[in-house]
Amino acid sequence: MIKIIDKGYKYLLLQLSDFLGIAKTIVVSLKSIEGRKKYENLFGKKVKDKKENIRVYALHPNQSLLIDFISNLFEKPISSAIFHDYILSKSPNFKIIFQDTNKKNKKNAKSNRRCITLVLQTLLSDFFEGTIDILKRKINIPYRVKPLIVKSKDYMETVLPLDQILAFQHIKTFKGYLGNIFALNPSLDSYFNDLQVSMEYTPQLEELAFNNIFKLEVSRCKLGYSNLESFIRDYNQNQALRQELRIRSKGKITLSSYRRNLKMIYPYLDKYARLLIQECRNFNLIGDKIWIWDRRFFECNCSGLKNKETGLLSDPDAGHYVKKTGKYSVLSGTGYTDTCIVDSWWGLPVYWDAVNASKNDNTIFQDTINQCMESTTVKPFFVIADAGPDSHSSNETVVEKGVIPIIAARTNSAGNILKTEKGTHFRAQYIPRIYHKLLGKLYNIRTTVERKNSNDVVGYKRSKTPTRGKVWAKVYVSISNIASLLTALTAFKVGRHNLIRAPGAFRRLNI
Repeated sequence: MIKIIDKGYKYLLLQLSDFLGIAKTIVVSLKSIEGRKKYENLFGKKVKDKKENIRVYALHPNQSLLIDFISNLFEKPISSAIFHDYILSKSPNFKIIFQDTNKKNKKNAKSNRRCITLVLQTLLSDFFEGTIDILKRKINIPYRVKPLIVKSKDYMETVLPLDQILAFQHIKTFKGYLGNIFALNPSLDSYFNDLQVSMEYTPQLEELAFNNIFKLEVSRCKLGYSNLESFIRDYNQNQALRQELRIRSKGKITLSSYRRNLKMIYPYLDKYARLLIQECRNFNLIGDKIWIWDRRFFECNCSGLKNKETGLLSDPDAGHYVKKTGKYSVLSGTGYTDTCIVDSWWGLPVYWDAVNASKNDNTIFQDTINQCMESTTVKPFFVIADAGPDSHSSNETVVEKGVIPIIAARTNSAGNILKTEKGTHFRAQYIPRIYHKLLGKLYNIRTTVERKNSNDVVGYKRSKTPTRGKVWAKVYVSISNIASLLTALTAFKVGRHNLIRAPGAFRRLNI
């Protein structure tokens, strides 16, 4: 048996003589010159020298180093060059290479680099930034803020009957009547009556007055009528609906006259909606701290087939929409998208629009943010959105407005990516470090807009418009959101906060 000793390792070589009982021990040391010669005589080959591996680290010239953060702690400033020379003098096997960024490879390098960081991971900046101390305290995000306290004499005493006032105060299952919306919001009649006078319009019937046309359309939304013809037919035959809306005339309206007058008030719906939004702000129903964006698809009265001669749909403003909703299910159709921004406190809308459904999420999101910021002077702290509009341009659009974007990133996104405990990804360069540990709580608030969309589809049955054209799509979306605002204001004025975002509230007829 031969033992070879090399830096503390022993190699046992079994030979035939070991099994025959004849053993001979030869000790060869490879550390000495004589031992190496003895090894060559025994095995007929030279000893292979061990190659020393040189550790190479590739650093970007603009990459921040530890010395950049601690150089101000020393009496004399230490540059990166001095630091590198010191490392090389102590360890010659340590090598540093600086990469040059060419214009050709800049795009590939940016897209291929991927660094995922957990939001709870401690970073170097945490030890040198004083603002991070706020995270040492427990931070609670207000999911919902209580509105102002309302007494019965403030709004209901001279408007509603005594039995309804007592029912709102003592019966929790009582959800009110449809007429309560119009009785407790007198701004509706005053606004549309003034509008009618300014336009010098005189209707043929009382039902065709601007305020009554608006009341009828809001009633159609609250009662869940998806078809105009069926609603008008029921109105002409149902006297209870006339009494609920306080329309004394017994005339019958037609579909053409109803649509004509509704189209006349369309350009003024946004201005009235802004009055309602400001009233909600005054009552502490809208806080403007966190806004949430989402899009909701609804179909139009279009077959989806293009004309062979013109190549256009029967509704040229509509677009085809396709979205994968599950592993084996796909949502598709022809129509529009309700792009809406809601407030986080009670899920009330602050801006909305109807756009072509075939447009990309990034385009719709950026246009919505720009138009929303131009229409108001109020700015939130955060804007939350799902991974649909995830892109650098979408994040930059929000940052340019002075708002922090909380936009979920796709799982395959490149760059500096943050990852929450639930697996949601975000782009770290657009979110200040102080909010990294709050991303999970902030993104959970996004479900507020999903509840609002569910109320529109399930509560109001607003999944398909019976008309065609972009103008009617905007009317369709505006009436839905205005109905939500009127419901919230009415619930606040009767002192029932549980009805603020309930689509089934104030729906029954007082027969």
